[in-house]
Amino acid sequence: MQTPKFDYCVAIRTVGKAGEKYIQELQSLHRQTVKPKHIFVHLAEGFERPKEQVGMEEYIITPKGLVHQRAASLEGVDTEFLLILDDDVFFPDDAVERLHDAMMAQEADCISPDTFPNHEMSFAQRMIAYWANGVTRRKPDGKAIVIEPNGAFSFNPAPEKGRAYPTQSAAGPALFIKTEVFRAIQYQDEYWVDQFPAGTFYEDQLMFHKIHKNGYKVLLQYDAGVVHLDAGTNNVKQKTYEKLMYRAMAQYVIWYRSCYDANDVDEKGKRQALSAYQWRYFRGYVTRCVFSLLKWSPRFLTAYVEGNRKGKEFVKTDEYKSVPNFIVK
Repeated sequence: MQTPKFDYCVAIRTVGKAGEKYIQELQSLHRQTVKPKHIFVHLAEGFERPKEQVGMEEYIITPKGLVHQRAASLEGVDTEFLLILDDDVFFPDDAVERLHDAMMAQEADCISPDTFPNHEMSFAQRMIAYWANGVTRRKPDGKAIVIEPNGAFSFNPAPEKGRAYPTQSAAGPALFIKTEVFRAIQYQDEYWVDQFPAGTFYEDQLMFHKIHKNGYKVLLQYDAGVVHLDAGTNNVKQKTYEKLMYRAMAQYVIWYRSCYDANDVDEKGKRQALSAYQWRYFRGYVTRCVFSLLKWSPRFLTAYVEGNRKGKEFVKTDEYKSVPNFIVK
């Protein structure tokens, strides 16, 4: 029997509702050229265990919440590497091996496949992303995604096919990481996110940016063939007033935690970040004014204003102030 070139475990977070997409994920994992040593499935408490079983999956009941379930990914893991997944991701047969090899070639600590290709957005999508959310294109400079001082990100518009670029953020459905690195960032310090509705608080950006700002090298691999099947179990696409409001609150709080109040930001950096966020807020305000008029509904604007106000209130609470530093010392 051939000795595998590296050992890794898989940690999947789920609420047990992904159905056939979950089966496709498990089947693709069992077909990998380098097979996982173990697959741990972190099922949120209160949800029914999926009836599907493909192989060696072990279910662990975990407190409900995206950060709780993701932070629990370390439980039982005894391998050098860890593949952390949502429950609706498909992997080509050699995808994990290629992720590992790309990470080792660049002496990185973490790598994510590009499951949301920003560079493929249409012109209309790019305009909406810019005006509503502050997302911008950047001149190709050998980087994939950069988190800007306003808390939004800029992306490489023309990555070379198949290349892996250094990045400061990525989409959250899949990441391959050194186990010791995921342990070192103490992701459990971000449990505060889970008091808000699932999928509203930019949890994936927070995680990747925390890895980066703690001094670890993160890569984004383009054209890896890994597909986010998108089971949509948290219904983040529903534009209810509550979700719109919490997304706006998230915009402020994530910016505040990782760009303004992080313990590596000096006073000059704080002033620059504040100015950048104010301009981002203004653009978002104007965009939502227009959208509210077009849709003949004030909720898009009022939710945006209320969400930012609640964000400012939240970062002044004792609860938030008790959260450990973003950069772990």
